[in-house]
Amino acid sequence: MLPMHVQTLIKACNDNEVKYKAAVLPGNLRNGVKDYLAQMKEISNQNVDIVLLSSEIYGKADCTSDNYDELVRDISLLANRFNVYVATHLYQRLQCQGSVEVVKNNIVFDRKGAIVAVYTKPLNNYATCNVTSQKTFTTDFGVEFLILMEEDLLLKDLENLKNTKNVIVTGGSADNVVYIKGNQLISSWAYISDANVLSDDGIYIGKAGLKSKGRVMEINKNGKDKHITLSFNPIDIRDIPLEDTNEYIIRPLDLEASVSGYQDIVCDGSFCCQFYIKTRSLGAKATEAHYGLSVYSGVRRMGGQYIGVDSCKLVVCAALYKRTCVLGLESNMDVIFEKISIKGNFTAHHSSQFPVILTTQTSMSSDSFSFVKKLTKDIEEVSTELLNVKNILKFGILSRDFTRDYDDDNFNSNKTAKVHYANDFYEYILNEDLFEFFDYLWIKIRILILIVSIYILEMM
Repeated sequence: MLPMHVQTLIKACNDNEVKYKAAVLPGNLRNGVKDYLAQMKEISNQNVDIVLLSSEIYGKADCTSDNYDELVRDISLLANRFNVYVATHLYQRLQCQGSVEVVKNNIVFDRKGAIVAVYTKPLNNYATCNVTSQKTFTTDFGVEFLILMEEDLLLKDLENLKNTKNVIVTGGSADNVVYIKGNQLISSWAYISDANVLSDDGIYIGKAGLKSKGRVMEINKNGKDKHITLSFNPIDIRDIPLEDTNEYIIRPLDLEASVSGYQDIVCDGSFCCQFYIKTRSLGAKATEAHYGLSVYSGVRRMGGQYIGVDSCKLVVCAALYKRTCVLGLESNMDVIFEKISIKGNFTAHHSSQFPVILTTQTSMSSDSFSFVKKLTKDIEEVSTELLNVKNILKFGILSRDFTRDYDDDNFNSNKTAKVHYANDFYEYILNEDLFEFFDYLWIKIRILILIVSIYILEMM
């Protein structure tokens, strides 16, 4: 018999070699399971271990239907028939305390069709039904999965999940999540956690990004994947909600100066971000482009929650005014950035930082991107860089400060979250928003004066 330490070493080596096959199948649960049946038949000869049934439309519009039990039965039969683990997201009506409430479930079936995990959350913060959840399960192929809902990536402090390497994320996020597109946030979380993520948008493999959408993929259970490219989910800029920038500090980027390298420090109160932008020689069309250096520190609403957010970002704009810093502006796509460097210092206590990359590109070289965190006492020093890229809509750092979070119920009792809005009078007077307003007003007045002058000349 081999010595114990040798057995341990062999087991560790074997664990590193454990792989499993997964797939994300698109469909619509409003049609039952028939959208997935043909896809399951197609992949049945590929020895798939686990499948996520992604539903594009099924959600709040279907909350009044009574087909939960029927769907559970049919998905169970599907898992059993094809001998595969199946995960999906379902809405369920519960009756308790004399009223009917809706909950959302991330539910997992094993190969025999038995339910092995259910992660349940109420649809809103006012629910009174007591629900229980089991958010982890271990498979017969030796992999433990954690189940999350998309909104958890922003609402919950996931720092204690650094050793979690296999995650299922399904279920739509809360309303008003416009700080970062959902599938981009999943990609960011997979990157910083170096984890495998099965999501409605596809399979993300750690620092390699999106690796599969609608096809079977073999995955290393430990999340380590050799990669030379960082891949993204394709973005339709028409589908991305506009971000409310009214409370952001956004300083116009001097594109002409950026050809030789442009540095700036932008602050929102005491929170500051360092920017360095270097572009290539600009063509005629590129010189008409506009970008802003955006900084924000405060509290944003997300559904019924208020969440602490700090951000440092380069954002695309239509003009010099920050209210124009929205997506969908093709005129800016000709700008080639040799280097974008953004740095910020964030609280290290009960916080998480994510890279933000919104681009119409579907991939870039892994060497062209970096995201580094360095802990110094109670400060998290974060820096991120992009090299030799174009088609950038938004790039930077998003930080969640969970110490500032609160919900509607304790809005009146929360004083910390209100500090950001109770600015000193003099700070308001010096605010860039006010200068921008007077610039805008002066332009309008000049136009009015010009029109009146023309009218008077014509009357003479």
